[in-house]
Amino acid sequence: MFTVTSRLTFAVSREDDGVPVVCIVDHPAVKDFQAQKYLEVQYKPEVKIVVEFPTGLTREGENLELTCQAKGKPQPQKVTWVKVEDDVPTHAVITGTDLFIENLNKSYNGTYRCVASNSVGESYDDYVLYVYDALTTTPLPTTTTTPSTTTYLPEATEDAVPSSEPAAHDSRAGEGVPRTVDHAVIGGVVAVVVFAMLCLLIILGRYFARHKGTYFTHEAKGADDAADADTAIINAEGGHNNSDEKKEYYI
Repeated sequence: MFTVTSRLTFAVSREDDGVPVVCIVDHPAVKDFQAQKYLEVQYKPEVKIVVEFPTGLTREGENLELTCQAKGKPQPQKVTWVKVEDDVPTHAVITGTDLFIENLNKSYNGTYRCVASNSVGESYDDYVLYVYDALTTTPLPTTTTTPSTTTYLPEATEDAVPSSEPAAHDSRAGEGVPRTVDHAVIGGVVAVVVFAMLCLLIILGRYFARHKGTYFTHEAKGADDAADADTAIINAEGGHNNSDEKKEYYI
């Protein structure tokens, strides 16, 4: 009869919550004798802000809806919305973990923070709101409907865990936002191309004007009145009659 005791000590994290720890005893009298216990790890909340609406850029006159997702052990007892260095707009509606602001304007710009806490600690996540100008063009009517999808904005923080460090979302960095065409840039490019073509045409015109002239050939005169080719050569200037005078003799 003997009694054996074994002790195991290790550091745990929130990922170890619910993980089983098994102790197995090896003895000739028993087979596969073991004891098992599931870990219960408590940790402070993990907080993440989700943009429910809009899915693109936030513009004047539109509505904004944010949801604060908080998870911890024990479950967070309190979730609050605050605006950093300012007050939350008076007509903003806070329902549980949701923040709803109607008819946005640029005075609402700022950082909105969701704070969650439990008995272990407190965490928060930030959302940076930047309201753009309202669209000046009216979109074309359509008869088809497509299911909307929620776009998660990238977190402006170096920490991948939003519960331990502030993970700021920026409404200026919306994904899936259609890019607007800058007509001024396009007009400038077209003007530069037209100007370059005009300059090229002027240079070519001056070049051809300088090299334009009358060219004379030293064809034999009197060839038109000759009866045949031999007579034309004899009657022509520089023909055989004159060629005899230019003969050279070598001794």
